[in-house]
Amino acid sequence: MQKQRLLLISRDDIFRVIEGKHDDRLFQTLARFTRQGYHLLATAPEPDRWSSSHGGPDDALLGPGSIREQLADAGGVLDGVYYVQRSLLTQKRNRIQALEDILQRYASNPKNCHLFSSSRKFVEVALELGIHATHLTDECGLTKELKALL
Repeated sequence: MQKQRLLLISRDDIFRVIEGKHDDRLFQTLARFTRQGYHLLATAPEPDRWSSSHGGPDDALLGPGSIREQLADAGGVLDGVYYVQRSLLTQKRNRIQALEDILQRYASNPKNCHLFSSSRKFVEVALELGIHATHLTDECGLTKELKALL
């Protein structure tokens, strides 16, 4: 059985690109990855409190006019959002468990997984697990890094 290829991107980094000028290129690039067989999963910190009200950040990700819809318009698919548990004392362990859980759920291994995040600590944990990980900065932007991977 062929291992699944994964593309993990921080939800907040996707939002950062959308707030800029290059969101059309981002959706075209992400759609290209999903058409090539990658599973695209956004990662986000688990909310302090779950709410049924609208207007939160995930409405922009999953609701009407959302990232999911814009990606679909470009011919791509967002598999979903994976919420990483937060806590002061076990944050590293939570990151490790989240990434191991994602790899298991998608029957993938680290060499078939690429993670992009502006969280240096999340990138460090991914690298420790053997995942291809890129720390996003102002100089090392998401769209640019994704295009380099194609």
